[in-house]
Amino acid sequence: MRLSIIHETKYLYATPADYSIQYLRLSPQSTIQQKILTWDLDLPRPATLFSDGFGNTSHVLVVDRPHHEICIRAHGEVEVEDSPLNLPDIGPLGPDVYMRFTALTAQDEALNRFSEAFRRQTMNNRAAGVEALMVAVREEMDYRPGVTEVGTSAAQAFSKRAGVCQDHAHVFVSCCRNLNIPARYVSGYLAPKNRPASLGRPTALASHAWAEAWIEGAGWQGFDVANHTRAHGRHVRVAVGLDYLDACPVRGFHRGGKVESLEVEVQVSEIAYQERIPAAKAARSPERQQHHQRQQQQQLQQQL
Repeated sequence: MRLSIIHETKYLYATPADYSIQYLRLSPQSTIQQKILTWDLDLPRPATLFSDGFGNTSHVLVVDRPHHEICIRAHGEVEVEDSPLNLPDIGPLGPDVYMRFTALTAQDEALNRFSEAFRRQTMNNRAAGVEALMVAVREEMDYRPGVTEVGTSAAQAFSKRAGVCQDHAHVFVSCCRNLNIPARYVSGYLAPKNRPASLGRPTALASHAWAEAWIEGAGWQGFDVANHTRAHGRHVRVAVGLDYLDACPVRGFHRGGKVESLEVEVQVSEIAYQERIPAAKAARSPERQQHHQRQQQQQLQQQL
């Protein structure tokens, strides 16, 4: 499956900001199950490229002159295998690193009781137990925007029995770690099951979040708790970490600039097969023309 992705982030200030620094994790990497065909960042200033401690492709953007806005645009095309996402490569850090609880994934008594109910099942069959855990978390927590915030912890979201994809991922990761299963937070994109880009304007979305659990003998496997499914060919991985703060698309601070507002728009759409046919024909046409010319020359020589 080939996907077109556009991710636009805009910070607006009522009065000029003097200085802003943003850490960007907006560049997906090619893996055994996704291939980056094109990818670009449109930024107001040149950014410094680096690889963070989790192996994510990252940039540091610094704007050190007065500004009323910062516009960040990531866009490109990605080809993804239409199958459940499994990554046998452990990455730059071993799975045990993802056993560490953070402020956003720490457990309380209620969340501990919930996760303990799956201990025997995950010990007997980790893959089946983790999938059952994913189903149970989603059944326990409604998908309800506006109930939680960026800083809401797994325990807090679980107590509300509602949240968004970030909260579902945090609760799932927290439960896995409590069961001695390495788990990590994943940020990226999800293509909706809607019309391809050739049939109309793609749907406006937000970036997506899910989780990966380490399954011995198989590697990292993706679990999209919010959508009650394994991560598959409509998911594009961008960054991973212990929690949201390690993998969020944009994170930073500014000095000055009163009344900050944030606008985010993500468009993900499937590129229909028929859209690529003209390009393929165009690429072959010179070869066909040369072959036709050779045939004409051979016929002429035979006549002579």
